[in-house]
Amino acid sequence: PRTEGAVISVAATLFNFLNGKGGAKTDFLNWMEFSRLCQYARADAQTAQKLWAAADKDQSGTLSKKEFAQFCNIPAIWPTVWRISDQLRRNEFKLQMQVAERLFIYLDKNLDKKLDMAEFSKLCKGAGVCNVKKAQKLWVESDTDQNGSLTIHEFFHFVRRKGNWKVCLKIHEGLKTLAEQKTKDKVRIVSTALFNYLDGHKKVKGSRKDNVLTPNEFLYLCDQVNTDRKVAERYFRAVDKDGTGSLDREEFFYFCANDQIWRVVVNIVNKLEDPSVKAAGIY
Repeated sequence: PRTEGAVISVAATLFNFLNGKGGAKTDFLNWMEFSRLCQYARADAQTAQKLWAAADKDQSGTLSKKEFAQFCNIPAIWPTVWRISDQLRRNEFKLQMQVAERLFIYLDKNLDKKLDMAEFSKLCKGAGVCNVKKAQKLWVESDTDQNGSLTIHEFFHFVRRKGNWKVCLKIHEGLKTLAEQKTKDKVRIVSTALFNYLDGHKKVKGSRKDNVLTPNEFLYLCDQVNTDRKVAERYFRAVDKDGTGSLDREEFFYFCANDQIWRVVVNIVNKLEDPSVKAAGIY
């Protein structure tokens, strides 16, 4: 229903989402930001201009929060802005669930499917809450059943709380970046070990150490996992991005990083007993 409270809530959700999409965040929406909303509503350029003219009542070239709320309250506009707002909230809710689950798994070091105060404190420290009393206050607020531990459900409500969400999201992004970097480092170790093994391999006809992989050296790798020769040749052409007829280390790195290839090359490299691979603990 188009109640006053619903209109204010929808307008605030959309305003906060659009603000900053066309420049720096301000207390107003500009044309670029408003046009984003029109794109989501699948309005053509002419319709978007008419809607802008209707919304910008003082013709200032920007929309205040009040003007935008009045625009959202137009009966013909309301169903569309409500639908877009509802979808944004659903998407944010899903993201909050994912972030809470991943942070929970990261913090739950003893794998007992609950967080104790010590594990929770690590999150507080990461959020810049070094004050013990403040951390304890957050703990008490989160431990709703006061049993001395947080379930995933209690933690989820903590994460999505208005004052906590942005901080938790930032910590999650930091962990994600760290995980991606660790993965890249592992791929680099594996691809380097395998490249060195293939480059100049004695069993490959015409092979010599020249810091590139020839088609024969690459095909020798594919033969180790019984890949069809035509499929292997197609792989080589796809990996040879610069079309030189050979693979440099960077091209081979991206080949190894492919999700479908990764486990296969890891299994091959582990059989080589390369010391750098063993030291990295890649299995």
